[in-house]
Amino acid sequence: MRRTLRRFGNEPVFNMAFFILILATLFLIVYPVWRVIFYPSLEDYLAFPQNARWLKALTNSMVMMVLSMITCSTLAFLFSYSIVRLRIKGKALFRFITLLPIVSPPFIVALSYILLFGRQGLITNHLLGVRLNIYGWQGLWAVQTISFFPYAYAVIEGVMRNIPENMEYAARNLGAGKWRAFWDVFFPLCRPGVAGGAMIAAISVLADFGNPSMIAGNFHLLPIEAYMQMVGWYNMTGAAVLSTVLLIPTFAIFLLNRYWLGSRAYTTTSGKESFLPPQSLPKLVEWTVFSICLIVSIFVLLVYGVLLVGAFSKTWGYDWSLDLSNFAQIYQKRKLLFNSLEYAAISSVLASSAGFALAFLVERVKLPGKKILDFLAVLPGAVPGIFLGLGFALALGPPPFALTGTPTIMIVALSIWNIPTCYNANRARLQQISDSIEQAARNLGASKCKVVSGIFFPILKRTILSSLMLSFLRSMTCLSVVIFIYGVSTTVSTISVLSLVNSGDWSGAAAFTSVIITVAFTSMGIFKLAERIFSIVSGDKHGRSTY
Repeated sequence: MRRTLRRFGNEPVFNMAFFILILATLFLIVYPVWRVIFYPSLEDYLAFPQNARWLKALTNSMVMMVLSMITCSTLAFLFSYSIVRLRIKGKALFRFITLLPIVSPPFIVALSYILLFGRQGLITNHLLGVRLNIYGWQGLWAVQTISFFPYAYAVIEGVMRNIPENMEYAARNLGAGKWRAFWDVFFPLCRPGVAGGAMIAAISVLADFGNPSMIAGNFHLLPIEAYMQMVGWYNMTGAAVLSTVLLIPTFAIFLLNRYWLGSRAYTTTSGKESFLPPQSLPKLVEWTVFSICLIVSIFVLLVYGVLLVGAFSKTWGYDWSLDLSNFAQIYQKRKLLFNSLEYAAISSVLASSAGFALAFLVERVKLPGKKILDFLAVLPGAVPGIFLGLGFALALGPPPFALTGTPTIMIVALSIWNIPTCYNANRARLQQISDSIEQAARNLGASKCKVVSGIFFPILKRTILSSLMLSFLRSMTCLSVVIFIYGVSTTVSTISVLSLVNSGDWSGAAAFTSVIITVAFTSMGIFKLAERIFSIVSGDKHGRSTY
């Protein structure tokens, strides 16, 4: 502790900034969650095991979480590997596919899936003349996999891209075969990304209520039960109990994640750059990976293709005649779209900055209680979105804050919700950077601020920009976090889409969603252009770190 205080005194500005960040983050993470956890009494929690329906919902949630986590992580790894390491055609298509579920409201995947393969589905009924029951755990499993594997991909791809090819060449030169080099060298170095991606996918599936509310049928899950307690019976106590129970498996996921990573070293960035071509795999393996990615891509294109068709249809699912009137009401609601853009832009900058800072604290600064800070940094992703929003309503809504319905509470809630995504991506990348780089700079007299701005920020610029873009897209399409804290003047586009779906105006919802997707892709283009300009200015023509 004395050495920590001495380091604090040597660089007061740097350390004070981080100290303020820790206090602000802890308050904005712990306090809202605390309000939800301690809203029910002890008797309310003791009544949970006596409710057979709730216990069944908990079991179903765990089963769906495990199944979806496996398929999401597997698909994310295959897409990452095919894009980063395989010399194949179609990489642009695969990248595009990994973005589609992120740039649209999550419940749209379930809705499109129903309109494609449901009893009145465009493919099953209109084209094939068959009627299938797609409701239940099988349909939900497929929808959750499509919806959330891109989030795992974003983490895995970032880590995989920064693994130098020379390590596999060294293993091959020492006599290892292709599979031995893959399993003993390449895959272990991917472990931070795989672990982080799997955790994000598992937590997202566990807390989701949009897709299950449409396609789960009689397969009851805890988020749906909690949502019904809140909306159907106005039982805030029961909703708080169920949402708090979700923290238990989330905490277990966190412990398993950290146990699997353990204390192993994952250093891949040590100051020497490598531009060797990737090791080739047997053609059968390459074609198998390519085929799986292609099949998934075609499926995703079908899901979103029907969305585009529905946007220009008179009555989605019944009357497919061309009708442009669906877009007229969007112009009337343009203020909602501007609200989404404003809140997403500000919150993504705050979340990306906080995620980088917290990851740096956990990985690079010797502080007591870092494991607690590590858990708190991923905690917002563990709380169901609707109850994280409820926590902010309870914490910041009443005086002295009185922020309910204001842009401030919308931005703060979205920022905190996105911190785990940014934190996991930055932490996984920091684990790859050798301590020798920082030590060399410090030995040459560089201050901590100079080390961060001159070394770590340039190395992590791609990760930071990627997490910034991902946070922006998630905020643009977020529904659950803002459902209880928005006001008349702060309504966002996803609220309007949900209202159109509930009113049966599926064509209007499809048109509005199409506009959201278009805006999101335009924003991504701006991000990519900014990244390219930044790389040119910094002298990195290849888009890779010069360190």
